[in-house]
Amino acid sequence: MQLPPAALTDIGTGRPLVFLHGWSVDRTFFSAQAALADEGFRVVVPDQPGHGDRPIGQVPPTMAGLADALDGLLAEAGLAPAVLVGWSMGAMVALEHISRRGTAGIAGLVIVDMTPKVANGADWTYGLTGGQEIADALATADRMESNWPLYAPRIARAMFAADREDSAALIRRAADSIATCDPVVMAALWRSLVLADHRATIESLPVPVLAIASTRSQLYGPAVAGWIAGAAPRGEAVLIEGTGHAPHIEDPGAFNAAVARFARGL
Repeated sequence: MQLPPAALTDIGTGRPLVFLHGWSVDRTFFSAQAALADEGFRVVVPDQPGHGDRPIGQVPPTMAGLADALDGLLAEAGLAPAVLVGWSMGAMVALEHISRRGTAGIAGLVIVDMTPKVANGADWTYGLTGGQEIADALATADRMESNWPLYAPRIARAMFAADREDSAALIRRAADSIATCDPVVMAALWRSLVLADHRATIESLPVPVLAIASTRSQLYGPAVAGWIAGAAPRGEAVLIEGTGHAPHIEDPGAFNAAVARFARGL
């Protein structure tokens, strides 16, 4: 599955760090992680299908479809043993890949401000902070599909900590990028995302996992990182102060240091 050159960043040498971006954005949201190429790492950042410069093509707009695309990238680019760094939906894609294919060629996993189960329920309170259950989340997909221009700026605002001095500029840039997405594809991916449940995947994960949480995320509470660290056989958690759902953008220094420390310790 050859990616268009414009849809892939691949720089540096050393331990591969494969960064998987979140839903409705693209690889440029990991621009600040290019600095890790100067610290002895190979930094690989693809646009996931349906995002950025990579059309959805024949890839099913599901977590399984994106996981298949990830498998193709890992095989073709010679990325073993890699550290997968999944932010938001990117973490769910990584977990889907692991649940389907195991951890051959994967040295470790970093989960960035994400839960293994988005929808809340009677047995799960670590989903979206608004308390949405599955019916609410699926209904949201229908509304987004019918009025994407309304939702693009809302999604952007939820991405960052509220009331930061730099939030306005970050939100504008994110909103402009999100607005270019295909609402039909985004709605389909959202439905697949909220139906996924990878709690058992984390509980049986044979490789080390680092859960990075933010103190001011508008989407997920920091307690979910504690759950991941406790549930995974080889888990740990790091909390980045003052950041929202995108700590790699809001505090790239602290974020990059946490990822580098974890990767070097594998």
